[in-house]
Amino acid sequence: MADRNTEVALDRFTWRMLSQYVAPWDFERLKKTIQSWDQWCVEWSKEARRYSDMADKALAEGNRATAGAQYIRAALYYHWATFLFVHDQEQFVAGMEAMNACWKKAAPLVDPPMELLEIAFEGVQLPGYLRKPAGVQKPPLVMLVPGGDSTKEEMYDFGEHILKRGIAVMAFDGPGHGLVSTRLKLRSDFEVPIRVVTDFIAQRRDLDLQRLAIGGISYGGLFACRAAAFDDRFKAVFSASAWYTPAGRWKGMDPLSQLGLNQYMGHNAEQVQNSITMDGAAERLKVPLLQVYGGLDKASPPEQAYRVEKAVKGPTTTVVFDDGVHVCNNLHHMVRPLIADWLSKQLKA
Repeated sequence: MADRNTEVALDRFTWRMLSQYVAPWDFERLKKTIQSWDQWCVEWSKEARRYSDMADKALAEGNRATAGAQYIRAALYYHWATFLFVHDQEQFVAGMEAMNACWKKAAPLVDPPMELLEIAFEGVQLPGYLRKPAGVQKPPLVMLVPGGDSTKEEMYDFGEHILKRGIAVMAFDGPGHGLVSTRLKLRSDFEVPIRVVTDFIAQRRDLDLQRLAIGGISYGGLFACRAAAFDDRFKAVFSASAWYTPAGRWKGMDPLSQLGLNQYMGHNAEQVQNSITMDGAAERLKVPLLQVYGGLDKASPPEQAYRVEKAVKGPTTTVVFDDGVHVCNNLHHMVRPLIADWLSKQLKA
């Protein structure tokens, strides 16, 4: 019988993991192996190293596509190894560094390749990646913002769908994400780091930044909306399972998630969470907005989407999947193409 933290992580986030390159068979084996939360990072890291070793072998044999795919999988397994596992900072940092190493190895091997970026912000380098669709001159761009306990790696599959529509994608870790969380914490005015990242990418001449959109998942969706409200360079925005405000959620959260938010948001996580809101921004949002929510999602119920829809000034499309969980990860095969199609229409890709 697994302990409480392990049960919470495996049961609550099943579909999130399975929608992010975790093989179902590996997941079933890990469910049987991990009985204590102290085993979590170790066992996931073992699986990650197994795929990293496969990738090394494939690369040595000249199988670059296979190697790239397995490095991506290994990186995401390291992501899950460190997911909410913040009480042991030595293991947390080591897992994150291993994830970054796999990501760097994958970058030149995936198709299209990733250009790895570093953007200076408040004394810290924010890591990111840019992928451009092959054969498209000056493609439009979509910036992707991870959720509160997420990282840029978790946006990779979203990007795969968008790239197929002839649109470039860029994702980055901001304050509170990944290793950046050891230096900078998540903030309610996340549009500030987004603007710095946008200024950085705006210097490029190989992208059509007259056709620029932004979107995100969970907290990242709210932050994407705030960014589009305060920066008229964005022509469209999507938000998956976000909030008008998550204020008041803290007391109903499980202890494991609270512990995680202390890492990502800081020691005053409840106060930070309560300060995050679309108030003061919603009335400034005038560009097309797509909201996707799950009817089974208790964390960010559809009522939050309707509140945003009522407050914003631009055209809004709200899609609720009655059988969807948070970010509709159980329906990713339908939702991610839907978002990509909507972005393609808005950016006329």
